[in-house]
Amino acid sequence: MLWSKVLVLNFLGIDVGSKRVKLMIVDDKGQVIDSRSIDISDLIDRPRPAWAERDNMKIWERIVPNIKKLKGLTAVEAICVDGTSGTIIPIDENKKPLRNALLYSDSRAVRESEELKKVSEAARKYEIFLPIAPYLVIPKIMWLRNNFEKFDKIYKIVHENDFFSMLFTDEIATSPNIAGKSHADIVTGQYIKEIYDDVNIDLDLMPKIMPVGSIIGFVTEKASKLTGVPEGIPVINGVTDSSAGDVATGTLDIGVVNVNIGTTLVVHGVVDKVEPDIKKRIYYKSFFENMYLVGGATNAGTIPLDTLSKLLKKSLDELEELASKVPPGSDGLIAQPQWIGTRIPESNPNMLGFFINITEKNFTAGHLYRSLLEGNAFVLNALLKIIEEVTKLSFKEIRTIGGGARSELLNQIIADVTGKIVKFVKESEASLGSAIIARWGISRKMHIREIAKDYVRVANVFEPREVIDAYKENEMKLFKIMDLLEEVF
Repeated sequence: MLWSKVLVLNFLGIDVGSKRVKLMIVDDKGQVIDSRSIDISDLIDRPRPAWAERDNMKIWERIVPNIKKLKGLTAVEAICVDGTSGTIIPIDENKKPLRNALLYSDSRAVRESEELKKVSEAARKYEIFLPIAPYLVIPKIMWLRNNFEKFDKIYKIVHENDFFSMLFTDEIATSPNIAGKSHADIVTGQYIKEIYDDVNIDLDLMPKIMPVGSIIGFVTEKASKLTGVPEGIPVINGVTDSSAGDVATGTLDIGVVNVNIGTTLVVHGVVDKVEPDIKKRIYYKSFFENMYLVGGATNAGTIPLDTLSKLLKKSLDELEELASKVPPGSDGLIAQPQWIGTRIPESNPNMLGFFINITEKNFTAGHLYRSLLEGNAFVLNALLKIIEEVTKLSFKEIRTIGGGARSELLNQIIADVTGKIVKFVKESEASLGSAIIARWGISRKMHIREIAKDYVRVANVFEPREVIDAYKENEMKLFKIMDLLEEVF
């Protein structure tokens, strides 16, 4: 069946995140028709503390029955899928996974990233746009070659978005945005062949790169019968989960920055030109229509918040209430919130989390939780300062998204620590961003910024208050302590 030319008003966005899959159907009037959230947190396997992998077919098994339950499904005109950035899945000629996916946060390829840096001059030169680190795709492929006995059976290495789009269409493709951590050049949008040659990786292993918004393929009869999605509708080439979050918050104008507070804390600012970072601390990603994203990913985020909630057997809302009664600065308690290796201010995959300055007074549930919120804000502020230094732009407005952004206390702390206005955007799920891209991809008659305005609704605005000395003091101490502990880790 061919894609219907009759105007159908619904669009489906699918967001495959770290802990949940979000499904959302919207219409072209800016209304959310239906949405579902699917828990996949139990599927993450950590054979070692800095490792992270999961079985994506088990995720698919949970997605399928939930798609069928969506209202408005039969009227869907296009689909777009986003997934975690840098997660890779090796598949065989039959397009079946050969092993678990290596997640974006997996840092097992430490030796391989050092080898890449040593043998590839091209990769070293490109570090001004993409610093070499274990979580990048090429070091992960090198690790697979060194440690995976079925490496010679690999037909393609696909990104998470590509994998699920493939299950709908039986076609394999990716976008320049998705392939950014695979060393797709920020200017040309194509893989940098010299880097792959330097480490003897065949480029044929990688999915072809097509523009964001292009049609990857059409929903097959098999996928339609399985999911209930109409056969023959187009699947639109999308972006990573964090970039889809940028779209969902309306972060599509120069000088606006989006902060995705999920399992990791990711910062993206919109720019119209790329300025190299000679200190190799931030990265660039292609975005839309001659715009780029500048930013960085940290290992701060919700992992320590959720862990503390489980340990103390208190809900996040209960901890938030207790933390709101603790004064700024947490009575001196300082938390390092990057528990699976630090990326900010320096990359150290071996450094783990810690609390310091513990006293009888501040060792309470509220203090512990607030100190983690403050630690997240300190890491975010450090990254923002780096971005502003490199781009020579001053970002006046922060938009927040993700599970952690539901915390009003965290949003206010971020405003106070950064000195910037913070806007929490209602229904700002990455799945909404992908649904917007699905609509934009089949029309292209409007700038995506104009389409996004139909859906973006600011729920709350947090104004920065006067400078709080306790924050400044704790922020300074945190990074000084991290520097001193570098030798220990």
